[in-house]
Amino acid sequence: MDSKEKARFPKTFWTANTIELFERAAYYSMASFMVIYLKEVLGMSPTFATFLNGSLLWGLIYFMPIVSGTLADKYGFKRSLSLSFLMLFFGYLIMGNVQKFWPALAGDRGSAINYTVPVVVAIVLIGLGGSIVKPCIAGTIQKTSGLYATLGFSIFYMVINIGSITGRGVSYFIRTNLGIPAIFTYASTVFIFIGLLVVLFIYREPEYVSDGLKDGQQVKKKTLKEAILGIFVVLGNLKFVFFLVVIALFWFLYVQLYNLIPLFLRHIDPNAPVELYTLANPLMIVCFQLLITRLVKRWTPVKSILLGVGVTTAGMLLNILPVLLYSDISHRVSLAGLAIPIAGIFLLISIASMAVGEMMASPRIYEYIGRIAPKGEEGLYLGYANLPVAIGSILGGPLGGALYQKHIASPLQAGQSPNYIIIWATIAFLGVCSMAGLAIYDRLLARDKSR
Repeated sequence: MDSKEKARFPKTFWTANTIELFERAAYYSMASFMVIYLKEVLGMSPTFATFLNGSLLWGLIYFMPIVSGTLADKYGFKRSLSLSFLMLFFGYLIMGNVQKFWPALAGDRGSAINYTVPVVVAIVLIGLGGSIVKPCIAGTIQKTSGLYATLGFSIFYMVINIGSITGRGVSYFIRTNLGIPAIFTYASTVFIFIGLLVVLFIYREPEYVSDGLKDGQQVKKKTLKEAILGIFVVLGNLKFVFFLVVIALFWFLYVQLYNLIPLFLRHIDPNAPVELYTLANPLMIVCFQLLITRLVKRWTPVKSILLGVGVTTAGMLLNILPVLLYSDISHRVSLAGLAIPIAGIFLLISIASMAVGEMMASPRIYEYIGRIAPKGEEGLYLGYANLPVAIGSILGGPLGGALYQKHIASPLQAGQSPNYIIIWATIAFLGVCSMAGLAIYDRLLARDKSR
């Protein structure tokens, strides 16, 4: 068999990527406007809106794979995916219709309506459903990529961003014609329904022997108790835990793309098409992911991740420049025939640079953790690839809202000028801490490991 034949992926690999594309299209249809929806449409505070979006939604999506990955390994990816897509469907449907059905049940007439209960129910369904998808699809990619894990996860990551572009494009059309709630009702639910059909009628379990030999090793199906206890065994590896914590600091920066940045964009431009600004992220990844993969493929995963964090940190620092160079960062300038606030142009560059950093770092994180996973435990270990995102989201989401409230909203309410510099400097400082931690990890902890 020649090298060209060896590089081919089985059908299940492409089916898993297709499922991921529709799930991500559903999610990114609404991701850029979730905080705006909670704040502007449902009347929640910036801090609470970013808590719900960051701590609760992202926290569930990226923390629960620790458990859902274990259960997916036990009960099978197909069953788990079917359940997850049903939960996602109803979650998005509820979120898009809270204003239609909740007022009849809430509060006294004439009083402000508190949408917290239906929103939390919807977010829990979306979060739990999304948490099941993560280890199932990543586990399928790992099992079907063979020796081409780097290329396999790069394709997987590119597909995620094709879904992101598709979702944002559909979202913009629907939002501008029907309003923000329609994003959930007419975009997210339809994408999820299509994904469910693919799971039910096309997806097949990747090759795996529950009780027998796999890759020359004896593999035994674990009981649920053994699988749960395995979580503590994995977390008992202090080197691995340190790596996860350091990576979490990187995700502190990234989650601001869906928490702080939407709020900031609507501050400098009340009618800002947030989904079009954030579209710079997936566009960059789709166009340059394979090129970046080629450039970094000979680097160690840790080195690639370290440089990715550095690029992302530099992108955050760029947002300080318009404050230093212009007296009014909301002043509009022409860009490709469009009138855009000067701070918005720097944000576009910042979002693009975040994409470059993400391309260098994120696929290598999956590859690194997938490589050390024991046979038959890919779903469990790859669930831990999402734990840094969970930590970064649970703490970083509310941090973005708090920074916006303290340094923009509160000063404006008091008739004072916002303090933009401290916001971006605080976020960039976390990136510097992540880089320092990765350098320590690479030199003191990873040097003795066979490259």
